[in-house]
Amino acid sequence: MTVPTQKLNVKLGNEFLIELPSNRTTGHKWEANYNKLLLQLSTTKYKRASEKTGGGGTESFTFIPCEKGITLIRMHYKRPWEKINAKEVLYEVTIDN
Repeated sequence: MTVPTQKLNVKLGNEFLIELPSNRTTGHKWEANYNKLLLQLSTTKYKRASEKTGGGGTESFTFIPCEKGITLIRMHYKRPWEKINAKEVLYEVTIDN
């Protein structure tokens, strides 16, 4: 299965945000796999869309670029006890001045 790649152009030192639909009531959550030499994960947050039981929301990840270059962020949506991803999203990040 081919994972579509989204391209991001960011400035060195300027935070950027990745937001993905999520539903933690299913046990799934997003995990970020990234190059810690080029990027720092500043914050992660989950916001429910409503107070209804079983309702979904949005999971957000704020990154800070630390070095110039090109790197990948692989986002995996899965249950912690399972080895298979329910979804995967790939970002190609170009960090410039």
